[in-house]
Amino acid sequence: MSEVVLELQGVSIATSAATGSRTLVHDATLSVHAGEAVGLVGESGSGKTLSTRAVAGLLPDGFSVGGTIRIDGEDVSLMPAARLREVRARRIGMVFQTPRAHLNPFRTIGDFMTEALVSVAGERADAAARRAIDLLDEVGVPDPSRRMRQRPGDLSGGLLQRVMIAATLAMDPRILLADEITTALDVTTQEEVMAVIADLRRHRDLAMLFITHDLPLAGAVCDRVVVMNGGRTLETLPAATMRRDARDPYTIRLLSASLPGDGVRPPEEQAEPILRVEGLRKAFQVRAATGFGHDEFVAVDGVGFALAPGGSLGIVGESGSGKSTTARIICGLETPDAGSVVVKGEDWTRPARGARGRRRRARIAQMVFQDPYQSLDPRQTVRQCLTEAVALHRPKAARAELAERVGELLANVALDPELADRYPRALSGGQRQRVTIARSLAADPEILVLDEAVSALDVTTQVEVLTLLDGIRRSTGVALLMISHDLNTVRRLCDEVVVMRSGVVVEQGPIADVLEHPTEEYTVMLLDSIPREGWVPRRRRPARTGALPSVATSTTRIVRQEGTTP
Repeated sequence: MSEVVLELQGVSIATSAATGSRTLVHDATLSVHAGEAVGLVGESGSGKTLSTRAVAGLLPDGFSVGGTIRIDGEDVSLMPAARLREVRARRIGMVFQTPRAHLNPFRTIGDFMTEALVSVAGERADAAARRAIDLLDEVGVPDPSRRMRQRPGDLSGGLLQRVMIAATLAMDPRILLADEITTALDVTTQEEVMAVIADLRRHRDLAMLFITHDLPLAGAVCDRVVVMNGGRTLETLPAATMRRDARDPYTIRLLSASLPGDGVRPPEEQAEPILRVEGLRKAFQVRAATGFGHDEFVAVDGVGFALAPGGSLGIVGESGSGKSTTARIICGLETPDAGSVVVKGEDWTRPARGARGRRRRARIAQMVFQDPYQSLDPRQTVRQCLTEAVALHRPKAARAELAERVGELLANVALDPELADRYPRALSGGQRQRVTIARSLAADPEILVLDEAVSALDVTTQVEVLTLLDGIRRSTGVALLMISHDLNTVRRLCDEVVVMRSGVVVEQGPIADVLEHPTEEYTVMLLDSIPREGWVPRRRRPARTGALPSVATSTTRIVRQEGTTP
C-alpha cells in the first residue's frame, strides 16, 4: 500500500456557543493514499463539504474542529498559520462546486491562472503565462490564449470549472480536493475531465478526495467510497463492488435512488402548445483571437420546438450547445436576432408593456437558474426571500397568508422549516437550490423553466424534487422546460426531448424514442458518456502532440468547441 497523503481520525466539527452550539460532523474517519481516489458521498447537509474545508483550514469563523487531520503525516491543527498557508498553496489543490462564486468577475482568467505561479512559485510573468496556457489547453479549454484575456462572465459554467481545475494543478499538489467538480458539466465534458484527472493521478501519484452526490460516477472513477450521513462516516466500500458489498440501509437507499428511471410514458392527448419556438437565432460578438476587433459567435441557430400545456420537454447537449441561451430568450433575458417565441398566442420576442406587462409574463413563466448562490440575495434569509416572492404576486395577501404560503413552499421542496431564518451562506449547495425552486413556485407559474435546476442536488433529493415537480405538473397543469446535461434526469421527468449541438437541434422526439433508439451519432455519444457499472472515462478528442512542463507526457489534450455568453 502506498503512503497515506490525507488522514482524518475521529474528526468532529461544531459551531460556537455564540451561534448556538451544534455538532455538525461526528467522529469522521477516512484516509487517502498517494495515487488513490476516494469518493465521499452522501446527501446535502451530510457533512461532506464541511469535512473537506476543514482539511484545508477553510471553515468559517466560529467553527471548531476536534480529532486529527494529517497531510503527509503533519497534523494540520498544530501548524502555525504561515505553515498552513504554505501547505494549502503547495500540497493541497481544491476545486469548488460553484466556480463562478470563487472567481473575481473584474479580473481576467489570465490573472487568476498566473497569480499562484508568480506569487508562490516565483515564476516570471511571461513563463507563468505560457504555463497557464498549457494548463488550460490540457483540461480542454478551447483557444486558451484568447480565454486568458477574457473575464469569468465571458465563459460558460463548464469552461469555468475547467479553468478552476487547471489553476489547481498549477502548483503540482499532492492531493486534489474535488467538491462536486462535475456538477456543472455535461456528460461528455465530465467524461473527458475525469479521464484527464485519472491520467494525472496515475502518472503524478496524485491523490484525490472526490466529493459527489453522483454514486455511479464515484463508483466509476474512485478506488474506494466513503458514505456519510448526518455528519457521520457510515461505511467504506471498494468502489467496484459497492452495490454488492453495501450493508448500511442508508447506503442501499442511495444506491437505489441512483438507478435511472425508465422514461416510458403513455402518449397524452395533443393540445395547442402553450409555448412554440420557431427559427430562433442568437449571435454574440466576442473578442477576436488576435485581440483586435470582434468575431460573431452563433449561440442558437434555427432552433424550433413546441411545449404542450402540462407537458414536459427536456433540452440536452454539451456546454456551449445553446441550451441556456435558448432558455434565457424564452424568459425574456436575451433578445433573439431572428425567430419567434409564442406563449399563449403572444409573441414574447417583443418587449413587455411596462411593469404590469412584465409581472404578467412572470406569472406565466418562471426560471430556476443553474447557480443558486448567484441567484439568491446574500442579505436575505430564506424566509425573507420567499415572503418577498409571494408578496410580489399576491400584493393584497395578509401577513398570516404570506407566512402560510412560505410554509407550503418549504414543504414542497422538502426543506426543513428550521432553515427558514438562515442566510444562503449557511446552506449547502443543494439546500440553496431548493430555495430557488421554492421561490419560482411562489408565482404559481404555467411554465417552469429549469436551467440545470437539480444538478447541485444529491441523488435522493434529486429523485424527491423530480417526483415533486412531476406531481405539481400533473396536479396543476404547469408545463416544464428542463435544460440539463444529465440525460438520466431528463429521462425521469420529461415526455419529449430536444438534443442540441453547437446551437443547432440535431434530434428531437418522444423521450423513449430518442434515448432508446437514437438516430444521430452525437446522441449516441451523449448516452455512451453516462457513468454506469463497468464504465471507464475516456477521451473522445484528438490527443495533443506536446507535453506540459512538470506534467506527464502521457496526459493528452481535450479539444472542444464551446461558446461564450456575453
